Amino acid sequence: MKAVVLAGGQEFGQCPLSRQAPRALWPLADRPIIEPVLAALRTSGIGEMAISANGRTHDIKDSLGHHPTPDVTIHYNEDCLPRGAAGCVKDCEDWLGNETFIVVHGACLLLNVDFEHLIEEHHRSGAALTVAASGDDDELSRLSLSMRPTGIYVCEPAILQYIKKRGYQDMKEQLIPRLIENGLKVRAVPVRGRVIHIRNEECYLNALVEIFDDVELREQFMSTVPFKVPTVWVDPTAYIHPTARIVGPAYIGPRARVLADAVVIGPAIIGPECEIESDGIVHESIMWRGAKVGAGAMVEQTVMAADTVVSGGVEVRGSIVVETNLSAAERQSLSGSMDLFPAEMGAPRRWWRRIWSSFRPAREAV
Repeated sequence: MKAVVLAGGQEFGQCPLSRQAPRALWPLADRPIIEPVLAALRTSGIGEMAISANGRTHDIKDSLGHHPTPDVTIHYNEDCLPRGAAGCVKDCEDWLGNETFIVVHGACLLLNVDFEHLIEEHHRSGAALTVAASGDDDELSRLSLSMRPTGIYVCEPAILQYIKKRGYQDMKEQLIPRLIENGLKVRAVPVRGRVIHIRNEECYLNALVEIFDDVELREQFMSTVPFKVPTVWVDPTAYIHPTARIVGPAYIGPRARVLADAVVIGPAIIGPECEIESDGIVHESIMWRGAKVGAGAMVEQTVMAADTVVSGGVEVRGSIVVETNLSAAERQSLSGSMDLFPAEMGAPRRWWRRIWSSFRPAREAV
């Protein structure tokens, strides 16, 4: 069986962090979000996958290649214009052939999703398309208003003829109504497991909380990462000064540097080659590769994009630190954020405070 992984899309200025990287490549600890998705598919016996990311497919190809593991083969499909989920599937028609296939979003966390059960239910029902939905087990036979699609579909190749070759084609709004109008069976099946979509920065930070707050998820996502004490994971190539303090849960990535008297308070991810200078404080934040916090600076409840800098002595709270080359529309849409010029930050609205306020785990210090 094959799978189509929808790994991006045009954001139209609503998610400036996605200009730095497609959401599927946003890092969670030591790997991008899409890698556990591919691993979950492979565990379910799916080794051939097509990735489509509307204009950003080349970024994912550069990151993953065609064979991220020996038992996985990836085909890449590039759509320069927005095609929608169904449109991206249609554009993989020749590659898919004449067999049942799965569609799944790449910018999500698949938490113990039982693909085998979903495929079995699909074949048993004789449906042309099965929607994996969150809902109750007694609502197996119909699309219900109380059931919410999870972005996972099991499809027969017969549905492809009902997708237009050009233009934006959505699964829920266009394809499914068209299938029903033409007498094809569409079924919703409650998914076993959980699906957490990473739609924006808020979902991204919530996902970090989910991973660090749950013992089983910590094992799933952090099992390959060395740790110094429980809930503090430190790559062997990272440097932590003897007077620095790491209060978990926290991940310190390859070649990261935490200098004298610096403090990291989790949940936090300090990515590869990041640096926190002396007396710098990083609290409940994510730093992408090469980000830097200057001496005496404080970063709290913030995402720092790759290679960005918070200068010494500056305090940044509830923000996104991104490149400066944003359009006026993107600056307007990014409420409570800042660029590389602290003087332009003003007084950001602390809209992530509510995300973190309920998460206060027992702290482990190193």
